Amino acid sequence: METAAIFVGIFGILTYLCEVASIDERKQFLEGETEYFSARMQDIKREMSSTRVQLGKKRKRDECHWLAEGERLVQEAQCLIRPVGGWRGFLMAAKMRWGIYKLAYGLKVHDKKGDILLRQALSDARGLCRGHHIPVKQLVGRLTYKTLDRLKLLLEGDEIGRVVIHGIEGIGKTFLMKHLHNYALNFFDYVVWVTSPSEFTVKCVQDVVAAAVNCEFSSDDDLFVRAKKLSDILASLGTFALFLDGVPKANFTLEQVGIPVPAKGSKCKLVFTTSSSLECRLLDCFETVEIEHLPKEDAYELFRREGNFGEGSISCFDGIPSSLVDLCFGVPRMIENIATRMCSIDDPHEWRYALFELGSLVMKKKLPLFHLGKSETTPSTRKVRLTRNSMK
Repeated sequence: METAAIFVGIFGILTYLCEVASIDERKQFLEGETEYFSARMQDIKREMSSTRVQLGKKRKRDECHWLAEGERLVQEAQCLIRPVGGWRGFLMAAKMRWGIYKLAYGLKVHDKKGDILLRQALSDARGLCRGHHIPVKQLVGRLTYKTLDRLKLLLEGDEIGRVVIHGIEGIGKTFLMKHLHNYALNFFDYVVWVTSPSEFTVKCVQDVVAAAVNCEFSSDDDLFVRAKKLSDILASLGTFALFLDGVPKANFTLEQVGIPVPAKGSKCKLVFTTSSSLECRLLDCFETVEIEHLPKEDAYELFRREGNFGEGSISCFDGIPSSLVDLCFGVPRMIENIATRMCSIDDPHEWRYALFELGSLVMKKKLPLFHLGKSETTPSTRKVRLTRNSMK
C-alpha cells in the first residue's frame, strides 16, 4: 500500500509539472495572439478613420460593434494570461486550456471580420464601380450574331427603355446578355449586372440590386422606405443599364422594388432574361426578344467548337455526330454538354451508345428543354430506333 501511495504521489507531481509547462506555453501563445490582434485593431481603426468617405449609419454601427467586441476579447485574454498559482491553478488547468484555445480562435475569427469591414470601407471610398467586363465565349453562327445585333440596336436607341430576353432554359439568354452587357460598357455611365435571388420576393430583389449599387438599408426600413432609397441611388447614377438575369414569374412591379422605369427617350435601360411566362406584372411594357433554336448549320458549328473536333476526326463515325446534334434541337446547352462528353472519345461503339441514350431520353420526353409531339419524327429519331434494334 505504501509503495502504491508513493507511486501515485510521484505521478501526480509529474502530471502537475507537465500541466504547468503546457499551460505556460499556451499562455505565451495566447499572449502573442493578443498583442498581434491589439495592433491590428489599431491599424484597422486608423485606416477606417482615414478613408475619405462619409460612412453610412450601418457601416458606423458595424465598426463600433466590431471594436467593442474586440476590446472585450482582449480583456478576457489578458485576464486568462495572468498567473494563477498553487493548487487552484492545477485544478483549473483543464478549464484554462479550453479557455485559451477558445479565445485564440475567437481572436482569429474577429480579425477576419475586421478585414471584411476594412475592405468595405475602402470600397465605399473608391465609390461605385462603373462596371466590369464579363468573360464570355465567342459567338457562333449567323442567327446568334443577328439576335445580338438586334439587342444592340435596342440598347442604343431611345425609343425602348425596357427589354426582356425570353426563351426556354439552355437556349442562350444569359450568354447573349453577357455580350450585351460588355457592349453597354461603352455607352453608359454605370452598367450593373445582377443575378436573380433564389427567393424572388420584393425584399430579396431589393437586397441584390442594393448590393450591386452600394445602397444601404437599415434593419427597421420597411419595403416602401427601401424602395425609395434604392430608387434615389439609381436615379443619381446618370445613365445606367441594369441587367437582371433569371427573372421568374412575379406578381409585383418595378416601382415596388425601387427600380425606376425608364421613360421614352430616357438614356437608361433595363434588360432582363426570363424563361417564364411574359404575362406578369414585373415585365409589363417590356420589348420582347425571343431567342430561337439554332439552325442545323449553326448547331453543328457550335458542337465542333465546343468539342474541339476537326472535320476529319468525326467524319469516320458514319454521321453519328450530326445525328447527336439533331437530337439537341438547336439548344446550345445540350449541344455543349454532348460535345464536352464526347470530345475525347474515339471508340465508335461509345458514339453509337451515346446516340441511343440521348434518343431514348427524347422518346421518353425526359428532357425538359423541349417537347416532341406524338407524330413528330426526324431522321435522327428514326435512326435511334434502328440503332436500338441493332443493339438488342
